Amino acid sequence: MRELDKHIEKTSAASFRDPAGYVFRENGVYKRAVTSHGAADYGQLMSSGLYQKLVDESLLVAHREESSQSPEAVLVLVPEQIPYVSYPYEWSFGQLRDAALLTLRIQDMAMHCGMSLKDASAFNVQFRGAQAVFIDTLSFERNDGGPWVAYNQFCRHFLAPLLLMSRVSPSFNQFWKASLDGFPLDLTSALLPKTTYLSFGTLMHIHLHAKMQRKYAGKAAVIPQKALVKSSGPDRKVHIVASLRNTIESVKPGRFQTEWRHYYESASHYSDAAADSKRHAVERTLDLVRPERMFDLGGNTGAYSRLAADRGIYTVCFDVDPLCVHDNYERARLEKNKFLLPLFADLTNPSPSLGFALRERGGLFERGEADMVLALALLHHLRITGKAPLLRIAEFLSKLGKFLLIEYVPKSDAMAQTLLRSRKDTFIDYTRNGFDDAFGTYFEMQGTFPVADSERMLLLFRRRNHGSEL
Repeated sequence: MRELDKHIEKTSAASFRDPAGYVFRENGVYKRAVTSHGAADYGQLMSSGLYQKLVDESLLVAHREESSQSPEAVLVLVPEQIPYVSYPYEWSFGQLRDAALLTLRIQDMAMHCGMSLKDASAFNVQFRGAQAVFIDTLSFERNDGGPWVAYNQFCRHFLAPLLLMSRVSPSFNQFWKASLDGFPLDLTSALLPKTTYLSFGTLMHIHLHAKMQRKYAGKAAVIPQKALVKSSGPDRKVHIVASLRNTIESVKPGRFQTEWRHYYESASHYSDAAADSKRHAVERTLDLVRPERMFDLGGNTGAYSRLAADRGIYTVCFDVDPLCVHDNYERARLEKNKFLLPLFADLTNPSPSLGFALRERGGLFERGEADMVLALALLHHLRITGKAPLLRIAEFLSKLGKFLLIEYVPKSDAMAQTLLRSRKDTFIDYTRNGFDDAFGTYFEMQGTFPVADSERMLLLFRRRNHGSEL
């Protein structure tokens, strides 16, 4: 294999759109190559003081430089590694709003240093726990004083989905899976209530913006010669950025309610003794396994996730209820929690691989596994509501982590009975023997923890063919 082919093989499949550079992986570490096309703008980023200001305020990932071994790159950057990659269709309203405000703040600081963002993709933002951070060091270019070239993209990637999540449905960002380059403004305008025409920011940046797009759709752009040279007047981007910031800040979470938002407060099937024994079992398991990374599946607002995060375990808390994810994130943000990342996930239809050649955005399995998976009060929902056979549930969970702490909820349990009221009981494998057979195919038992005052049981498993006994 030629050296060039070897290099292409380790280049990130999501990094091919910007000639200024590309991301690649070497010995398990993600790095960013700077090409000759991006060298000048990168040099200005570093010499202008902007990079250091952004890093000092924890707005941009820090990096170190190393020499390039490829003829295509003039320099290689080794950035801070993000613990878990997430995408906008997995974020809550609060996460997307903070990502939008982060992007605008960076653009504002860039203009004061003679630079500007050449794109405003939501995929340029990641989360370190509950802190949003910008990751694309090569998104900066010299500021020519003209219009903001990323304006339309910002509206599609941030403002449009935020408005739809606020005014239509808190889960509207799921549409992103069908439209990776953001939300079409004409569709957004059509879906928003007519009352949004009374908001100056929404009127200007969505409705009139969409109208202008329709007016000039299919027409060749005629660029005046004076637009090709540096503007000598005030920077026209300053006011548009300020207007966008005011508009984003005025968008609030909608007044929605969901079934699971106040689950912990209203759960009547758990006595205090049951809740205490369950919590102690989780704590004992965490201290026994000592994972570096944990997935909490169906974690609601993160009560058990915080037991792990408080121990310095990086924890991704997945839940299907967008308002639970939002509440969990808002609390984690106020706590400045560096170890807890709340994300949306429908485990009966988890995030797939998407984008060009289905490799730009990794699916749930492509983004790395956990050392430990927590699956509490989840089994009966996957089996009865999702109708997934126990053997397939066991296989699915075995692909997510090395150790599994799962709560067995028998059919006789009050919550399982509630789910069975509206459907015929055809779940013949859903017995304790059926459970043991299915999970025994993929896991080895490590311990059991009865839940006091209930028929429930927590079981600790180790995936087969993995290491030695605890």
